[in-house]
Amino acid sequence: MIATRHKKISRQQGFTLIEALIAFLILSVGLLGIVSLQAMAKTSQHQAIQRTRAVSLADALVERIRVNPAGIVTYNIGTAAPVGNASRGATEPTENCRDAACTPVELATHDLWAWEQAIDGAMATITEGGNTTNVGGLSSPRGCVLFTPFGGRARSGLLTVVIQWQGQRSSTDGVAAGGVDCATVAVIPDLTLRRQVAVNTFVVDETEF
Repeated sequence: MIATRHKKISRQQGFTLIEALIAFLILSVGLLGIVSLQAMAKTSQHQAIQRTRAVSLADALVERIRVNPAGIVTYNIGTAAPVGNASRGATEPTENCRDAACTPVELATHDLWAWEQAIDGAMATITEGGNTTNVGGLSSPRGCVLFTPFGGRARSGLLTVVIQWQGQRSSTDGVAAGGVDCATVAVIPDLTLRRQVAVNTFVVDETEF
């Protein structure tokens, strides 16, 4: 007796059109998720860089003031005349204080101008279509300096250096209720985008002691 084998033939020979479309849809959703995640990571990275830069710039001015406490009256611009957006002009002061000896007032004036140049990112620019754009600074920045004399001394006391700028993603206002406003409301109408770094310290003019 000869055994007969029956070969089972599968009816499915390949992917159907519906299966291919479903696979394409799943792949597309996955790719969109990866792109979205990368965009969020880039935004978060940019915001972290902006905050790090703001802290560095605020600390830099604090050190300039420590070196030149005799010019504290000039540094003390308050909130009425903040630096930022080329408010002090693009031309370096006549006494550049890098190649010439300056008085404390001249040095303070130059320091504020140089600080504004750094905040605006004026040292790194891109020119396109006849328009020059700063790319190395903060977005819509404003910086202000507040000084409160202490113990009856004119040039020793509490110093606050504030930098405010516009973030990329809405959040809570970086300035607490009743906090310092470096004239940013006029340039950042949406306060949920406002970010702030404030450095508080105590400066001493040794000649007063």
